[in-house]
Amino acid sequence: MNYKEHLVCRVCDSDKLTPYLDLGNLPLSNNLASSALDEIHNQTYPLKVLFCESCGLSQLSIVIPPEEMFGHYVYRSGISQGYVNHCRQMAKDLKVKHKLNQSSFHVDIAGNDCTLLKEFQEEIGLTVLNIDPAENLLRYCLSIGISTWPVFWNKKTAEMIVTRFLGSGKSEVEKPDPRADLITATNVFAHVDDVREFLEAVKTVLKPTGVLVMEFPYLIDFIDNKEFDTVYFEHLSYFSIYPLTLLCEKIGLNVLSVEKQEIHGGSVRVTIGYGNMDSSLYKYVFNERRNYGNIEKYQEFAEDVQLTISKFRQEIHALSYHNKIAGFAASAKGNTLLNCAGITVGTMRYIVDETPEKIGKYSPGTRIPIVSMADMIRHPPDYLVLLSWNFADELMNKARAAGYKGKFIVPIPEFKVID
Repeated sequence: MNYKEHLVCRVCDSDKLTPYLDLGNLPLSNNLASSALDEIHNQTYPLKVLFCESCGLSQLSIVIPPEEMFGHYVYRSGISQGYVNHCRQMAKDLKVKHKLNQSSFHVDIAGNDCTLLKEFQEEIGLTVLNIDPAENLLRYCLSIGISTWPVFWNKKTAEMIVTRFLGSGKSEVEKPDPRADLITATNVFAHVDDVREFLEAVKTVLKPTGVLVMEFPYLIDFIDNKEFDTVYFEHLSYFSIYPLTLLCEKIGLNVLSVEKQEIHGGSVRVTIGYGNMDSSLYKYVFNERRNYGNIEKYQEFAEDVQLTISKFRQEIHALSYHNKIAGFAASAKGNTLLNCAGITVGTMRYIVDETPEKIGKYSPGTRIPIVSMADMIRHPPDYLVLLSWNFADELMNKARAAGYKGKFIVPIPEFKVID
C-alpha cells in the first residue's frame, strides 16, 4: 500500500493520538476514472481522524505521497464565482492592511489556476509568483500572464526564489531583493505533512516586514456543523488556533491576528510574521482549550456524523424509488459524502459539473458519471443534491439560470429539501 502510517503529532510530536472518526476505506477523491470499468481498479485507503491529546490537533492516520494527489489536479478554484468574489475582496483588504503597492512582491503557495493572484495583480499591479505542482495547470497560468513554478513548496523552492525569479515564464531575471512582502496560502496548509518545513521555507522567502496570510477551514466549524465530508486524503490536518501558535513559536514566528471568514463553511484568515500578537487571538485559544480540548467532544461529534450519514442514505434511497436523483459539483467533499453513505450509480444517475477536466469522467468509488450542465438540462432530475453545499446559493442560481425546474437537496449540516 502506497502510504505511511502517521504515528506522532505533526505539531507537538506527541504519540498520544486517539482515533475518533473512522469513515472506512475510501478512494482518492480527485482520482477520477475514464470509465466505470477503470474505476473498479481504484485503490482505497483507510480514512480515519485522530485527536492529539497534547495540543488538540486533529489529523489523519495515514499520509499518501503528495505526488499522487497533486501532480495532476482536476480542481479549478476559479470555477466558483463565490470564491472569485472572496479573492477579490481579500486583495482589497490586504492591500490596505499591509500597505501593498506596485513595488511589492507576492508569492502564492499552491495557487492552483491563479484565481487569487489574478485579483491581486489587477487590484494592485504588484509582482506575483505562483508555486503549484500541478503540471496540467501550468500552461493556463502562463497564458494569463502569471509566473508559475510547477514545484512543491519546500526549503529548496524557497531558496530558488531568493536567488532567481521566473519573470514571464520564458526567461529568468534578477531581482535586487527577491524576498516577499506577502506570502499567501489559501486552503493548502491542511494538505501539508511537514508543517515545520513549510514555515521554515516561508521564513527563507519572507522579508522582515512581510507577512504570511493563510486561510483554512476552522476546526470549530468542522465540529459544530458536522462537516465530516471535508475529511479526505488531501486534508491531513484540521487546524484550530492553539496548535498553530505552538508551531509558530517553534519556528520563530508569531500568529499576529485571526479573522473569521464565511467561505467554505467557516474558515479563518491567519496572519503570521515577526510582529506582536493581537489580543483577539486569546478569545480563540480560550474557547478551543475550554470547549474543544477533550476527546469526549470529538467522540460525540463522530456519533452525530454517523447519524447524519444514516439519515442522508435513508432519505436519498427513499426518494430514488419514484424520482430521478442527480448531484451538482463533483467535489472532493461530495465524494466523501457519497462513499460514506453508499450512494452509487444505481441511486444517483449522474453528477453535473462545470470543470472541463471532470466532464466525461467517473466519480471515485461510486462509478457515477460526471456530465455537463447541458446534459443535465437534456435529462433533468427531480432532485439535485448540492454536493458543494458551501456554495449552495451559487449552485442553485446556476441551475435555475440554465433551466432546471426541480428541487434541491442540501445535505450538510442537516438534510434539507428546497423547492
